[in-house]
Amino acid sequence: MSNKFRTFIEKYLTRKIGVEIKCCLMFYMVLCFYASYRLICGFESASIFYMLEMVLLAYALCWVQMLIGSDFDDVDKLSIKECAVIAGAAAIYSLSSYIFCWFEKNFVVSLIFAAYMILAYLGVFLIHKIKRVIDARLLNTDLEKFKQREKKEN
Repeated sequence: MSNKFRTFIEKYLTRKIGVEIKCCLMFYMVLCFYASYRLICGFESASIFYMLEMVLLAYALCWVQMLIGSDFDDVDKLSIKECAVIAGAAAIYSLSSYIFCWFEKNFVVSLIFAAYMILAYLGVFLIHKIKRVIDARLLNTDLEKFKQREKKEN
């Protein structure tokens, strides 16, 4: 296998895995809101068809975000671009919830859902930021241990 092809495959898989993880996370966030809404309204069941719409929408939005270069969970600070992407995605989720009747075309619930999705995106950003700080600290600790081991061996 050529080095260029291998590099291409590695980059593709890295992006694909990132999108899959984000898709699962965002679908889970949407599903939690939907399930909570259903329980509050006194229903003990949920539509599998709606769940299919939710997961397909999450998957599409995650790919679009990756393709436009808005990988906001890999940045240290949210710029105007990332904030616009978050607001746009929340608006798309909310509009879709209204169009597809996830909340019985209740406009207020769809607006609450939009606010919830903004908070979900901000939470994901914060979790990734904290994880990067922890990973950096662990890598620095490992590097120091490696340097000390090198000094002892020489």
